[in-house]
Amino acid sequence: MPIQVLSDDLASRIAAGEVIERPASVVKELVENSLDAQSTRVDVHIVGGGAQSITVVDNGHGIPANELATAFERFATSKIDETSDLISIGTLGFRGEALPSISSVARVEAISKHADADAGARYLVDFGKTNAIEPAGAPQGTRIEVSGLFTNVPARLKFLGSAGRELSRIQSMLASLALVYPHVAFSLSADGRERLRTIGSGKLIDAVLGVYGAKIAEQMLELEPGDPAAFSVDGLVSSPSLSRSNRTYMTISVNGRLIQSRRLSYAIEQAYYGFLPERRFPIAVARIQTPLGDVDANVHPAKAEVRFLREDLVYSVVQRAIRGVLSASAPVHELGAGRASGSIGLLRTPGSVSNIGNQSLPADERSASAGFSQWPDPSLISEQSRLLETPTGAESETNSTNTPKETLPVLRVIGQAHETYILAEGPDGVYLVDQHAAHERVMFERVRDRFDENSSESQPLLEPATVDLAPGAMTTVQEYLEDLNRVGWGVEEFGTNSLIVRSVPAALATRASGDGAGQVFLRVLDELREGGSGETWSNRMLASIACHSSVRAGQILSTDECKDLIRQLEQVQRPNTCPHGRPTVIQLNINDLEREFKRR
Repeated sequence: MPIQVLSDDLASRIAAGEVIERPASVVKELVENSLDAQSTRVDVHIVGGGAQSITVVDNGHGIPANELATAFERFATSKIDETSDLISIGTLGFRGEALPSISSVARVEAISKHADADAGARYLVDFGKTNAIEPAGAPQGTRIEVSGLFTNVPARLKFLGSAGRELSRIQSMLASLALVYPHVAFSLSADGRERLRTIGSGKLIDAVLGVYGAKIAEQMLELEPGDPAAFSVDGLVSSPSLSRSNRTYMTISVNGRLIQSRRLSYAIEQAYYGFLPERRFPIAVARIQTPLGDVDANVHPAKAEVRFLREDLVYSVVQRAIRGVLSASAPVHELGAGRASGSIGLLRTPGSVSNIGNQSLPADERSASAGFSQWPDPSLISEQSRLLETPTGAESETNSTNTPKETLPVLRVIGQAHETYILAEGPDGVYLVDQHAAHERVMFERVRDRFDENSSESQPLLEPATVDLAPGAMTTVQEYLEDLNRVGWGVEEFGTNSLIVRSVPAALATRASGDGAGQVFLRVLDELREGGSGETWSNRMLASIACHSSVRAGQILSTDECKDLIRQLEQVQRPNTCPHGRPTVIQLNINDLEREFKRR
């Protein structure tokens, strides 16, 4: 076939494939145009999953009648001109391809009234064929109806999902935009049924309420942008007590542009490291602000991705902000509460606990609890206060964030249950402590502090262990050999894919010997290979060492050993979760107990 120039019609349909993949792409392009037009209300109506029709109505500035036809020409836009540098762009779209791409694969009717016009105008483009502009009565703003999408491209139509699946994509995308723009009232209806509505109050929590509902909104924590800065992030993130099994609940925007970024999604996940169990993900709305010149928004046909000039800086800003709010609000988990209460887990002063558990009892029963009303011992309160003033170890899981020390209430050990849980009495009820998770937290902060201070100790093995490595694992060992030695591992290469383990970190001395030491090393190595870089992988390695050096579930502890473990837990920086994110302590609230026993 000879080289030839394609017709404008075929070229337009090919270009449409880059921008318009499915009905959700159409909705995204049209709604972003509405937002760029300073709309405060955007209504979307869908029929047949968008394949039959899509209607987007806004109350923005509108399009002048003499520019309406021009808006449907390729590379026509009001958002840049010849003097623009194509980098410092403050709008959501400027490629000039959305309307002509849509109209080349669908029938598009646009009715718009500009703010300064006395009447509106109507313009119809039927699968690329234009018509004359007609006057039309209309309120200020723009109404665009797209029907028969991909009717002239059967191959693309064939690959669309079911109406329900396409609607789900539209709803997800529109919900994300509603979270990024809480000052805009969004609505979505499908086949006559309302699917989404936000009120446009300007408060992000109200947008979360409209998108996710009241139960989730109650468990969101606010990110404070702090002092004005060139790089900042605000938004909402979920409490550690609320998580999901996938990443679809993380919404990220940059300068108002909704984006997809594996790097920034990973920053959010790593901020929750130690707060959430593995393979659980938070709900988050992270709205990032950067200098316009630091972001290239013209790197993806559908504007779904951006390129950062200083990506590492943006990563650290996001991670630090989220980590800070999580560390400041991490509570003791209250059994049956459905969510963690911010007041649980904070240190109580003597005055605040002197009558807890007594005033709510009937008068004739208060004498029976007189001993409890005098609890806790003032000397214990003084000890807890001293620990607050002089935190033990590093102030945070990552050195980039300074956060206040969490504290447990003063606990009185009662005994051990099922050789796994330590039962204790506290000011607000009964507490169950997971002995393995608690000891794991204690050991983690201990080995981490020694690692940070370059004072880790090593224990030589009487019988060195030989381990065979998976393909490529030797490269990881060579890359991190200095830090492995620093934490106490003594390893030597033994052939192409084998190692000899000659010493282990001192914390593992009583639990890893011979072949067992080799197996523990392999697990630590797996953590290194799965983790990120810098402190991320070091925390994973230290958490793995702490796990293998801790007491196990099913191990009998004496009362004194239980008390000693609780005392150690009280002194750590973050006592409420183990380094893998599981809770160490669960509270049975005294009020709930009294209700269950019909005392109130």
